[in-house]
Amino acid sequence: MSVLFSYAFRPLFLLATLYAIVIVPFWVAAWLGAHSAPTLLGAPTWWHAHEMIFGFAGAAVGGFALTAVATWTKRPPVAGAPLVALVALWSASRVLFLLPFEGVLIPAAAADVGYGALLFALMSREVIAARSHRNYKVLLILALFPLTNALFFMGVSAHAPWTVATLLAGMWLLVLLINLIGGRIIPGFTRNWLRLRTPARQDGPAALPPAFNRLDLAATVMLVGFAVAHVAGFPARLTAGLGAIAAALMIVRLARWEGQRTFSEPLVWVLHVAFGWIPVGILLLSAAELGWGPRTAGVHALTSGAITTMIVAVASRAALGHTGRALQSHPLLTAAYVLITLAAVTRVAATAGPAARILLMISATAWTAGFLSFAWRYVPILTQKKMMRPGSLPTV
Repeated sequence: MSVLFSYAFRPLFLLATLYAIVIVPFWVAAWLGAHSAPTLLGAPTWWHAHEMIFGFAGAAVGGFALTAVATWTKRPPVAGAPLVALVALWSASRVLFLLPFEGVLIPAAAADVGYGALLFALMSREVIAARSHRNYKVLLILALFPLTNALFFMGVSAHAPWTVATLLAGMWLLVLLINLIGGRIIPGFTRNWLRLRTPARQDGPAALPPAFNRLDLAATVMLVGFAVAHVAGFPARLTAGLGAIAAALMIVRLARWEGQRTFSEPLVWVLHVAFGWIPVGILLLSAAELGWGPRTAGVHALTSGAITTMIVAVASRAALGHTGRALQSHPLLTAAYVLITLAAVTRVAATAGPAARILLMISATAWTAGFLSFAWRYVPILTQKKMMRPGSLPTV
């Protein structure tokens, strides 16, 4: 008990991993008619979307945020009773949402929103106490996450037509968090790795990822603009135009981070792959606005692609660093990266029509195998004591 609740990444990454292994096969089995899909959250697709965004991804966000904030603020990690309460709220809501009784909707929603509210409160306490002003943007996203979740439950109860918009808003909050945190760690980790492995050149230093500048700011502003337009239902041509600009800026931004030089280190290149799904998703959603394809293609590029890949990338690196292990990949971990990428590619491809059923099955199988590989490697790491290795440093 003391080890598991000594750091937020331990129980929350563990729960996110185990839930990922269960939730997708469960959903696919319901889709194939093997059993009834949960209906407590309205349409079965709403339950699926909600549990992937606020359940699976919500646990991973909590594990990352409460782990990273200790490094950001130089304060002791959130542990013990507050962490137990957080885990209890998340777990209770996951179980209650599966029950077929309408009477559990209110306590289930209260527990789920309570998880997000408690996460925000714990993060706010740490960030504000340390006067870590640069992380107030993270607090804003974490404040909007439970609010969006609460609006979703209001929409479900009222059978409101805007309910789907709350799910899209939750998805975009996760993408914006990836843009914010990824924009810090991807160029930073890549820069450090290249400096260690690229010898000095006589004709000048090798190219390194640049620091945050106006291009990064412009890309972020356009990303926010497209997200707002997409959720609010702005005119299709305006939304598609914003998307085209945002995607172009994101592609240029990612190219400047020198990811093509990191293929020999899975712990680094997977971060670039994860971020690369953002412009892909934006372009697919922009095309959907113009009637050139299904919206679900862009949604799954962002969810199965960007969000899921980044969760696995950050969780694997953070768990190694915070348990005193070397920042080195492992065949099982590399297999997990490849399988989860395959799952995302085939899930997006399945929206095109031909062989959709086969592609969906391949995607679900690759997803499950990827998280099983990750679990096989990381469950012992998440549940065992920290290794006392001199020189080990936190990585988030």
